[in-house]
Amino acid sequence: MNIFKKLRSFYKSKSNDNIYSFYGAVPIKKAIPFGLQHVLAMFIANITPILIVYGLSSIDASIKANAIRSAILFAGIGTLIQLFPIWKVGSKLPIVVGVSFTFVGVLSQVLLQYGYGSMITSIIIGGVFIGILGLFSKYWTKFITPIVSSSVVLAIGLSLLGVGATSFFGGSNLFSGTYDFSSNWPLILIASFSLLASTLWFFLCKGIWKNISILVGLVLGLALSLILNIWFNIIDFSVLNVSSVTDIINVPRLVDFSSLKFDATAIIVVCIIYLVASTEGIGDMNGIAYGGFNREPTQKEISGGITCDGFISAIGGLFGSLPLTTFSQNVSIVSQTKVVNRFSISLGAIFLILCSFFPILANFILLIPEAVLGGVMITLFAQIVVIAMQMISKAGFTTKNIFIISLSVGLGYGITLLGDNFFSTIPTYISLIISNPVINMFVISLVLSLLIKEKKIDSTSAPKTEEDSTINTSL
Repeated sequence: MNIFKKLRSFYKSKSNDNIYSFYGAVPIKKAIPFGLQHVLAMFIANITPILIVYGLSSIDASIKANAIRSAILFAGIGTLIQLFPIWKVGSKLPIVVGVSFTFVGVLSQVLLQYGYGSMITSIIIGGVFIGILGLFSKYWTKFITPIVSSSVVLAIGLSLLGVGATSFFGGSNLFSGTYDFSSNWPLILIASFSLLASTLWFFLCKGIWKNISILVGLVLGLALSLILNIWFNIIDFSVLNVSSVTDIINVPRLVDFSSLKFDATAIIVVCIIYLVASTEGIGDMNGIAYGGFNREPTQKEISGGITCDGFISAIGGLFGSLPLTTFSQNVSIVSQTKVVNRFSISLGAIFLILCSFFPILANFILLIPEAVLGGVMITLFAQIVVIAMQMISKAGFTTKNIFIISLSVGLGYGITLLGDNFFSTIPTYISLIISNPVINMFVISLVLSLLIKEKKIDSTSAPKTEEDSTINTSL
């Protein structure tokens, strides 16, 4: 009863202004749409890595379905823990947790070469490893200097640009060799309409309601899709078919522990990718702190965030889920809307948990075409790049920093543009690493930041005029 009294007392202090504050309650009618906005924007992307990895083998369909429900469940639970930390687990930042794309390449190879049991074992052990490492992050995150964090955030933003553009202009078949503009123009129309609706709502609407522009774009984009579906096959309604009670309500179940296998090579490789993902998480937390609070994240926040990602991934692995981390896509939502209220975001997390128990509810969200998501997210992904630029500016445009960012982008990101013709000619274990821009730019920026010493500038040689103050970018 005391808990209910506290909750009732907490909600009595509700205010519309709290939407821009991490603490405090927000009226339900306003909190729900803001929370749903976060969930709907990431829902499909949250389960896509599972569809990709599990789709590579002949794993039983029930195992894949359980993995999807588990991913949705622990995305919700992980988000709640990030918002409301337990002991030292959780960042206390407006973070939304989701299945990470960073692991797709490595886990695909582990599944094909070592099997399902080895993959799940490596996910569980790797999660525990990074969770424990997160508790001692103050001893190693000091090497993640501001320019390294900026480079990682920039890598995240650049890597998402292709995701947004692909969804906008036709979806997954864009680069498959089967792209046909004559059949995809309705999708481009839907994406353009979603973008226009979201943009007009944001700039023309006043007050806090302007910040649900993403939700508006999603809803109106879906509405247009339903209309165009009369003439074009855009939406697959078969996902709503109900053939048994389990299609309506179902509970994620534990994996068969007798199937687990211990393979040292798989575990070591996955642990390395966990380290990379934790660095990406640090970049996300920097982006959220800068975008939502105009400050850097504290060491306690970083430690709690990494630890939460690790342990929630390990627990999720027990149910067949792939690793979960801070979701980069939602960083840009916080940056654009400035909505950081954890009460509102927690309602979205609770909705995720409900979706994991009610498959039909989750399937209804899957009706949203990829083009709609591309329309509302394409500018948000680009905003992560802008956040990185702001972070670089705060770190300072010194000769050292300019060189680090230049080489990180030129080599670290540039090599990922070479395509399959290049990566198919080199060993798989190498291509898995260098095809990931986040890994490349992190390693390059970290090594350079440790090796290059910043020269001290003689105060007598400081520029005297505005013209002389122009940044010299020559190296």
